[in-house]
Amino acid sequence: MHNLISTGNEEIDRQFGGGIPAPSLVFIEGEHGTGKSAITALIISGLLASKKTLLCVIENTVKQHIQKMKSITFNFSRPFVRGRLIFVSMYVKNAKWSKKNSERILPEIKEFILKKLDSVDGIIIDSISPMVINSSDEAILDFLSFCKEIVAKGKTIIITSHPSDFSKSTSTALVGAADVYLKLGTVIVGDKEVKTLKIIKLLGAADSPEAGFAYEVDMIFGIKIVPISMANA
Repeated sequence: MHNLISTGNEEIDRQFGGGIPAPSLVFIEGEHGTGKSAITALIISGLLASKKTLLCVIENTVKQHIQKMKSITFNFSRPFVRGRLIFVSMYVKNAKWSKKNSERILPEIKEFILKKLDSVDGIIIDSISPMVINSSDEAILDFLSFCKEIVAKGKTIIITSHPSDFSKSTSTALVGAADVYLKLGTVIVGDKEVKTLKIIKLLGAADSPEAGFAYEVDMIFGIKIVPISMANA
């Protein structure tokens, strides 16, 4: 049974057919600069507003990540200080990123999540790219099965990824396993570039979701939907 988590943005909730279903496995795919972290932050805000405690695996330092989110209107300082938003940075100063070391990242993250699982309601991985650089398809699919098991226990997982992170067969498996799969991109409207979000898959919505929408990330107002047809995106 899914509950719907509001993003706090009524128009975006409507596009999603009422909100983001929870528990669910959510994949957000997009090239650099397409707004993956912004869309993820929007969903995180909704989960926090629903009194959820979250574990977030991030690429930057905690300070850098909080400052970055604050620059696009998402202030996570308070939930971080109160222990409702637990950050784990993959950035390790002076670390040697050898092939052997990078192969260990995915299983190590898996073990860490298991240790924290009873104390959190959801896990966010933004992004999975550095975790899978040298991972085999078998290791990635094993991690996918692990994520599905966690969702079956009532937890929500959000993972952001780059289109080149996975092989074609693994990408197909990811879409099949996901409850929500969002694909981000960009489109030129006149002389302006705007971001796009296409809903590839969304299970558990209260109403029929839209095909997607175009949006901007405003430094004052946050995420704003741009009224253009997704048929042209």
